[in-house]
Amino acid sequence: MLDRFCFACGVAFILCTPAAADSKEPRFEDYPAQVETHLKPAAPKFKTGGQRQFRTMIRESVEKGVNFAGHYTIAEWGCGSGCVQMTVVDLRTGDVYDGPFGALPRARMSLIPDADVDKTGIFYQEDSSLFIARGCPNERDCGGYFYRWTGTQFELLRRIAMKSRLGDAKP
Repeated sequence: MLDRFCFACGVAFILCTPAAADSKEPRFEDYPAQVETHLKPAAPKFKTGGQRQFRTMIRESVEKGVNFAGHYTIAEWGCGSGCVQMTVVDLRTGDVYDGPFGALPRARMSLIPDADVDKTGIFYQEDSSLFIARGCPNERDCGGYFYRWTGTQFELLRRIAMKSRLGDAKP
C-alpha cells in the first residue's frame, strides 16, 4: 500500500511542478495589448542599411496601420520560395526594429514543411504582444519559437524543436 501511495504522490508532484505546467504553448490571449485604432502612423526611421534596403516594403506596411501589439506593425515580405523577412515599426514614433531572426538583409525565416507541425510561418495579432514563428530561422535550428514583444525587442519565451527535412533540428 505504501508503494502505491508514494507512486501517486510522485505523479501528483510531477503534475504540479512548474515544468509540467509550462508544457503548453503560449497563447495570444495570455499577452494582451490595447489596440490604438485611431493612430496616425509616424514615418519610419531607418537605423541600418539593411532596413533602408527594404524601405518600400516597410513604408507600404506602415500605411496599412496597426497589426501587432497595440500600436506596432510587422512589415513582412517574401525572400524567395518558402522564406519570409520582417521588421517591426512603432507607429507612434516611427522607430524600426529588426525581427527576432537578426539584422537585415540576412535575417530570414525559412518555411520548411514539417511532419510535426501543421503550419510554418509567422503568426501575430494586433491585440497581443505574442509573436510565434514556426520554421527554420536563417536555415538552422528548426522549431516553434514563441516571443513576447517588449516594446524594443523580442524576448524568447519558449522554443520547441522540430524535425525538418533538412535534418538539422537540435533539442
